[in-house]
Amino acid sequence: MESAKPRYDLASHPPLGVFLGSIAQHMGLMAVTLVFPLLVAQAAGVGSEVQTRYLALSMLAMGVATLFQCWGRPVLGLPPIGSGFLLPSVFTAAYLPGAIYAAHVGGLEAVAGMTIAAGIAEIAFSRVMHRLRPFIPIEIVALVVMLIGIILGIVAIKLVVGYTGPSSGLDLSATGSAFVALAAMIALAVWGSPGLRAMAVLIGLAAGTAFHIALDMEGHLPDLPDRPMLELFTWPLVMPSFHIGMLPGFLAGALACVLRSFGDMVASQRANDPEWKRPDYANIEGGVLADGLGTLAAGIIGTMGLNTYSASVGLSVATAVRARRVGLGVGIGWILLAFIPGSTIVVMGIPRSVLGAALLFASAFIVLSGVSILGQRMLDSRRTIVVGLGFLVGVSFDEIPGFYAQVLPAALQEVVTSSLVLGLFTALALNALFRIGAVKSHRLVWSPADGHLPLREFVLEAGAFDGARSDAVGRVLQLAEEFATAAPSITADGPVEVRTRFDEFVLELTFLWQGRPIEPGPAPSFDEEVDEQAMMNGVTFLLMHRLADRLQRREAPDGRHELRCEVEQ
Repeated sequence: MESAKPRYDLASHPPLGVFLGSIAQHMGLMAVTLVFPLLVAQAAGVGSEVQTRYLALSMLAMGVATLFQCWGRPVLGLPPIGSGFLLPSVFTAAYLPGAIYAAHVGGLEAVAGMTIAAGIAEIAFSRVMHRLRPFIPIEIVALVVMLIGIILGIVAIKLVVGYTGPSSGLDLSATGSAFVALAAMIALAVWGSPGLRAMAVLIGLAAGTAFHIALDMEGHLPDLPDRPMLELFTWPLVMPSFHIGMLPGFLAGALACVLRSFGDMVASQRANDPEWKRPDYANIEGGVLADGLGTLAAGIIGTMGLNTYSASVGLSVATAVRARRVGLGVGIGWILLAFIPGSTIVVMGIPRSVLGAALLFASAFIVLSGVSILGQRMLDSRRTIVVGLGFLVGVSFDEIPGFYAQVLPAALQEVVTSSLVLGLFTALALNALFRIGAVKSHRLVWSPADGHLPLREFVLEAGAFDGARSDAVGRVLQLAEEFATAAPSITADGPVEVRTRFDEFVLELTFLWQGRPIEPGPAPSFDEEVDEQAMMNGVTFLLMHRLADRLQRREAPDGRHELRCEVEQ
């Protein structure tokens, strides 16, 4: 029998070895995203010395943003800042197209200025998240999580096989190192002891790097420069500048980051709560606020924007180490590295193929998390179309980029910069379209003589239409079947009006009928003088009372009896 993983939950204090090892694993996985600010610096045409200093500032920005996100506590009486999960912040491809364009046109100064604007936009989004709930249903969040996992997985495979573009082909010289790293991670995650499982990614990174060096491949860890401690750290490196024409691309990136943060926090909530039912919007608002503050701080520091890291969610699930203090340690670790000369060279010296193997390992867990979130909801044809077309259209962006370059106006091409953005915008547009004329409640006139099947079909159709949780709909079905059992004795052969009203929090099922009420009855007894119908109705009432979270009975204004059942989802 397989031994259970040690579960270091959110508030736990992992042993020192697990604590430091987990910090190193997350930092190693995050290091791959330092490629993005490096690309931006190269696009700005600056020299190698400035690039090195830019990477040091980028490390500082990652540390500060991670501390914001993992804090999760009120500050000076203000609302909580951060989600409080083990959810580090990294540089994101959502801002990369806009940042590269800004670097070409206005240099690193424009990148810093527009990053500040994007951070302010995210902060504004965080204050209205609760009002966006009808337009961002949970199935769209699940779609975002799945797309992120797939995108990261594809990026990881490209790193593993050395693919940099159609013109350069493949560079398989370091692929063997990636296979060694991935094999070590999988072997430890599946067959390793509980202690080794928590270190699977770190050990895999070390094994792949050691194999890479042993075979004398390119990409050895270079010697550390012999320089004074603070010489490589310079701030401010640039003074921010603002350009209105660049704003749409950065605002689109900010929106994509909000939705990605939403998905990462939902995945984190679900990973940390076995009884998870629905998104905690107060927690999400704090997390999006921290994401915006992190991007704002990155702009002030002088680098590009950041976002929560889905791969770290997958890593925490894979290793069962989810302690918040690990995230705080990761943030402090990056801040310390920013002041150590040569640290940028050491981090970037880990072979890209080995980093790709770690990213691929974590991506598998992200995709599964999105599928799991989606599987908890009942989907009708509208929601199926929203998710299905959003997914397929998003994936097509990378397959036929020339098509979108031809059909999209130039203004939209600056906004739609990735498969995630395209898939997200497609799903949001379809969801808004299908809300036009959508009914908020459903009604059925049901005769007890027809049996319970029409009632069952009605509840299932209403649940699918409103995207309700399948387990909550199951409880509503049980309530309907209990009522159907008692209906012949209480309705005097008259029709029963059945209403449903479902939202994100409560499923409401209401019955209205003429006849006898369903109410508490005498205790079950074999006494012949006991009213048998009243006793059975009392049993039905008791069962329904236990199935529902709330049960209300009253006399409607038209004289009919009304029984309202509410089930939380």
